[in-house]
Amino acid sequence: MAVRGMMYYREALELQAFLDMARLEDLMEGYKAIELNTEDSKENRSLKAQCEAVADMKFMYVVSCQQYGIQKRSGSERAQDILRLMTKYPSLRLAYIDEIEQRSEDRSKKLNGKVNYFSVLVRAVPKSFDSSEQNLDQEIYRIKLPGPAILGEGKPENQNHAIIFTRGEGLQTIDMNQDNYMEEALKMRNLLQEFLKKHDGVRYPTILGLREHIFTGSVSSLAWFMSNQETSFVTIGQRLLANPLK
Repeated sequence: MAVRGMMYYREALELQAFLDMARLEDLMEGYKAIELNTEDSKENRSLKAQCEAVADMKFMYVVSCQQYGIQKRSGSERAQDILRLMTKYPSLRLAYIDEIEQRSEDRSKKLNGKVNYFSVLVRAVPKSFDSSEQNLDQEIYRIKLPGPAILGEGKPENQNHAIIFTRGEGLQTIDMNQDNYMEEALKMRNLLQEFLKKHDGVRYPTILGLREHIFTGSVSSLAWFMSNQETSFVTIGQRLLANPLK
């Protein structure tokens, strides 16, 4: 649900780009204008392609799943589910930590017990219409790590190793128990304007607290308590600390 909810950002960007670039007659036709080819689109790219290009430039969603490499090698169904998500959402990228046991340099090529760790970013490569092959993932970046990156529970390290694959001026961190809605996604363009206003006339803000929409609160009383705690931390705590952190 977290992936589905956050991908509303891309739909919101496409809609806002359509409203910004469409002509008056296109607005009257609605979404039909970006699906049907007109005479003008023979010389220029169609309006739909332009809106998709704007969304691709402004949005990318990176999911950090440290066990994906192990799941893929073992043929786990979870790896196939993740691959289906990446195929469904082209803007989705997956970061994981790959563990490869190093082989000796002699001719026997036996495993010497040393493990190399890599931080990897992949995306889905959809199959062509005339091909019967399954969807595959394509490696974009592979960065060698000095050692194992996971310490203890591993949540901070799982997020930190994926930050290097993010691009852009704004970064939003999301937990796996969060959801999002189209109405909230439409607010993002206005929320980003907060970074362009000086805080008390001194400097520009570097952090902005947003409300978390947690969908696991109904599981149990403990989950309800933790969801309220997360909401209080993000919406109240960060905004209260905005002035001291300026």
